[in-house]
Amino acid sequence: MLKHFFFLLISIITLASCGSDDPDGPTPPKPFVPTTSANTVFVFMPYTGDSNPFYGALLDNIKDMEEAIKENKGLGDTHLIVFISKDYKESHLINIGYENGTCRRDTVKTYDYALYTTAEGISSMLGDVKKYAPASVQYSMIVGCHGEGWMPSSTRSTRWFGGSKYQINISDLVDGIKNANMSMNYILFDACYMSAVEVAYDLRDVTKYLIASTSEMMSAGMPYKKILKHIIKLNPDYASLTKDFIDFYKSNSNPYGTIAVTDCAHIEDMAALMKQINSTHEELTNADSNVQDLDAGHRTPTVYFDFGSYVNALCADDEGAKEQFSSLMNELVPYKGCTDYIYSDSDGKKLKVNEFSGLTISDPSEHSSAINTKKQTAWWKATH
Repeated sequence: MLKHFFFLLISIITLASCGSDDPDGPTPPKPFVPTTSANTVFVFMPYTGDSNPFYGALLDNIKDMEEAIKENKGLGDTHLIVFISKDYKESHLINIGYENGTCRRDTVKTYDYALYTTAEGISSMLGDVKKYAPASVQYSMIVGCHGEGWMPSSTRSTRWFGGSKYQINISDLVDGIKNANMSMNYILFDACYMSAVEVAYDLRDVTKYLIASTSEMMSAGMPYKKILKHIIKLNPDYASLTKDFIDFYKSNSNPYGTIAVTDCAHIEDMAALMKQINSTHEELTNADSNVQDLDAGHRTPTVYFDFGSYVNALCADDEGAKEQFSSLMNELVPYKGCTDYIYSDSDGKKLKVNEFSGLTISDPSEHSSAINTKKQTAWWKATH
């Protein structure tokens, strides 16, 4: 895939420098001039590491986006701008436009090293998005990389996403968005394990919606050929996004996928309800076999449990609490879907999904990496 990318790049350069009938030489490409659209979708693809690189898959994702744009005959009143890291030393900000039936890539800025791992770096990067792809109404963000929910990495003390070399703390993402004064309509994580109630609670002040998977995302990622048209609108079609995602994975050679759209406007109400429930019900532990596991062997003991299944077990003899939770959960997660099984590449294990609410929770986990750190999350502190 990397070889294909360089061949494509060389081909573009060659075409741009071909001779013409103009005696003064070839016509240079038109310079990129930023214009304002109503809507901007920012695609953030940081470096994912040397040991398990996703660079080729991310390039495929961009190609699929371009195919969707061509099929849709353009982007309408929307900008699509991509930050992608070629390696740990070099990243590019690329505007993707549409003209005369083809897509055009304009590299508007090149970056050295991983500025995006700090809140200040994220704010600076988002400032460049505003500069080169200004929106008059709203911004949204797609994040393509590895993900580990709220869990601590070996080099970070808090929850993260990113890759094996550089991890990005969710609190830094939140601070970066706040400092850039750039609240998102949605943040979509094309990454594993990011549809967690702990993550949704952290993001509550910087995005209206969280779109993510509760479990492992297959390497194909989000099927952008099918779903891009639903999420580049001013008013995204979340129901169609969810349906097309699940239809894609049900017919895929790796038929494993989960997706949920969380409305963060209801996360504070859910935290208040869970504080009430936790104060009157005995805490469950990892050993409770009645709670749906959504790890599929990724972590042992389990870290990511289905949120709805957990509350149903926690409130087994309290129908009133279960009804109250279910009603609020329908508002918190209005769209969700899953395949019959999920899969973990860690041990090649697939797992039947019997209960699926669209969010995970780690409250009952007894994993050594979670048993104490889960109590440091903002979610835990708000609900206990």
